[in-house]
Amino acid sequence: MSNISPSSPHPSSLTLEAFCAAERPDLAELYCLGQVESYRRHPGSVAALWTVQLAEAFVVLARARDGTAAGGMRVHLRRPGSPLPVEQALAAACPIEQAVARARGPLVELCGTWVAAAWRRTDLAAALTGATLAVARALGAAQIVGCAHQHVIDLYRRFGAVVDETLGVHAYPDPRYQTCVFWADPFACPEGQLVAAWSEALRAGPSVEFAPLPLAA
Repeated sequence: MSNISPSSPHPSSLTLEAFCAAERPDLAELYCLGQVESYRRHPGSVAALWTVQLAEAFVVLARARDGTAAGGMRVHLRRPGSPLPVEQALAAACPIEQAVARARGPLVELCGTWVAAAWRRTDLAAALTGATLAVARALGAAQIVGCAHQHVIDLYRRFGAVVDETLGVHAYPDPRYQTCVFWADPFACPEGQLVAAWSEALRAGPSVEFAPLPLAA
């Protein structure tokens, strides 16, 4: 688990901040620019970004000591008349809107995960997911929905995601991907210790210093 130590930053540590995008447009823009840069390897993914209503999101952003963005993730709270990103993405391919309407509320979506190239061989993606689940808990979420392709679904499974087989597998954002819908309980998480650590750290202040660990070879 990443070394979460707000009072004793490590030389290679990152600063993680959780915020409402509408309240911190400067940091939201930094998140967006980093996401676009990270997704440039996947042109279809970049095209899909423009449909997202970022102002309604809560964002978790990790930054290096020089202020550059290292990675990020979003939480979207479902509100009446405001479809989630997963609904916008897959509504034409499967009955996701009906499934979302039946879900326990409050319902949130976890999405928009990205990690800058310099940090891809660390556990930053797991740290971001743990922190984002802490935000989902703080928002009072009873259930989580999201979609993920074959390259990242194992990360979400690590945090309790269960694939919804009834909603199928889809070539989204382009035929290189096999994307499925998943559900999760924010309070029944196999990585509950990590999520609890992030909850405690984020309650102590708006930003947290932590040092990602290298992934095992």
